[in-house]
Amino acid sequence: MDFGENMESNVEFHIKDEAKRLLKEIELVKKNVENSKFYTGMRLDLKENDTIQKKIFGLLGSSKKFQVVIYGLGSTEYSFRSQFQLAVALLLKQDFPNWIDNIEIYDPCMSPADIIVFKKLGLEVLTVDENCKRTAQRPTIFYMPNPYFYLVGNLLGANWSSSCLNQICLLTNSFRTMLSEMPQASQNLETRLRLLEVLDFTTEIDIKTSDSQMYANLFSTEIAWHFFDVDPKIDIDKPEWYWLYMQRYLEDVFLEDMGKDHLTGTQFANIFGVERGPRRLRCNKVPHPPGWIKLNICGIGTKGDQIGRCSGIFKDEKGKCFDMYKGDIDVEDNVIAGIEALKLGLARCVEGRTNAEKLIVESDNVILVQYVNGRPEPNETTMHKLTEVFDLLKCITCAVYHIYEEANEAARDLVLSAECPNSA
Repeated sequence: MDFGENMESNVEFHIKDEAKRLLKEIELVKKNVENSKFYTGMRLDLKENDTIQKKIFGLLGSSKKFQVVIYGLGSTEYSFRSQFQLAVALLLKQDFPNWIDNIEIYDPCMSPADIIVFKKLGLEVLTVDENCKRTAQRPTIFYMPNPYFYLVGNLLGANWSSSCLNQICLLTNSFRTMLSEMPQASQNLETRLRLLEVLDFTTEIDIKTSDSQMYANLFSTEIAWHFFDVDPKIDIDKPEWYWLYMQRYLEDVFLEDMGKDHLTGTQFANIFGVERGPRRLRCNKVPHPPGWIKLNICGIGTKGDQIGRCSGIFKDEKGKCFDMYKGDIDVEDNVIAGIEALKLGLARCVEGRTNAEKLIVESDNVILVQYVNGRPEPNETTMHKLTEVFDLLKCITCAVYHIYEEANEAARDLVLSAECPNSA
């Protein structure tokens, strides 16, 4: 065989030849890892660390051996890091045959050569992408050396009960480090919430990656053993739990965003044009963060003999009303009436009548809020009215979000009242 030939002429040969060479590399890497301070310390902990020993044998119970599942390894054909991480799993099976059974592996990056190598090494190659959503049916070690954050959430979610969590162990990135490094992205939200909830029931034992920067860099972050001890009396798997925790998390994110001095009105529009926000902030009169004042607006279009009306109420940081206004507008559309209410309020701010540099606007008209935040595209008449509002918004940092009618009671009562305080 001419190795310099065009590979397209005999692809199968080249894949098999690559697999043979890859096997030799992995055996060399395995010997190197076996003699490293990193693995020596890891093996010693498994043999002599009382906490690990107690957790391991407590997990096994009456079972003879652990099932081991590897997710997120990557490709050993294309990554030396993946070869090192695989060597760790192979050495654990070699050194602890009394409690490690067969090893299953899957990664969407596996190449045909990888699959040949894994089978030669005695691993069972999964053919279906479980997306890390396997529910453990027996004591199982999940080895995830380099996972995406959301995959850890998938795995925890699939085992979200005391009976499942208490029979699994995760050898993966430190939960605490993950929480500190995880980006605030929507796809990571479930992972963050589940980690926060399960942390109190988790024993995390760090694995020292030695003083060598080379070994430290072979894992994307600190790696640790994770064992769970969830009281069966705790309803961790109740469907209501995730919803409630999500609400609390979104409240914290909202208040955190409002406390960021560098965010502009455009950035707030991008946030509130997409994020609907937590229920408590939509249902209740929640105090706003320091440095902001609040404007509650309401607009009701003309109906029959009753001409359209609009109103607004300004409140300071303590929630105390310090200014209000009300006006008539001869339009039938509630959205346009609400836009007029917003325009009057913003004009007061720009004129300096409220001494407001940062303004929260609350409206119970969800379409109005979406329009002001740039979603979706309004009709021509509404767009014409919004143009004046957009010009005023350039002069002040403003966040506009949706609340329910009960939280907007004061502005709604004002617009329906016969009084006309501080008319604009």
